[in-house]
Amino acid sequence: MKATIFLFALVFTAMSCGITKNNLDGLNTIKFNGTTHVPYCGGARPSTDVAAGYYQSMKFESFKLFNGTDYSTASKAIQEIKLDEGGNIELNLPDGNYTLVHTDKFLSLDEFKKINGPYEPKLFMVKEDACYQDWMNTPDLTFKVVNDTIIEYRKRAKCWVGTNPCLEYVGPPAP
Repeated sequence: MKATIFLFALVFTAMSCGITKNNLDGLNTIKFNGTTHVPYCGGARPSTDVAAGYYQSMKFESFKLFNGTDYSTASKAIQEIKLDEGGNIELNLPDGNYTLVHTDKFLSLDEFKKINGPYEPKLFMVKEDACYQDWMNTPDLTFKVVNDTIIEYRKRAKCWVGTNPCLEYVGPPAP
């Protein structure tokens, strides 16, 4: 009977201290949320709230997760993750440093341009291939895990080109 009470007290104490099964296994629960800030791009006189833009979920976007912060295209991914409709995913990771890279960066340059084009030349200017190569070799996010945590990743979009860093809108301004 004393052993049962002791075991119950031990379990209750562990739960009240925030020790979970994952922590006992050496894993931390990471709640990840990704959104993109979409700016106001013109038109009618906006309210203050509308002029500030809005955040949109990175729904169903995919990333590769790497150990460490020294990323190169030769690095081996430890996991591929896909966000849900709300731009969320829950991961279980041990303590350490991690790098997150969007899966679009693993497409060939021709594939990427095919999926994200073509563009009307009088409205858009496509930067040189070197811009795309720099973008493809740059991680999206590096982070350190030491405990259970929430990671909020925010990207910024530009008017009429979204998050494509090597495309510029050169057309007429919005009325």
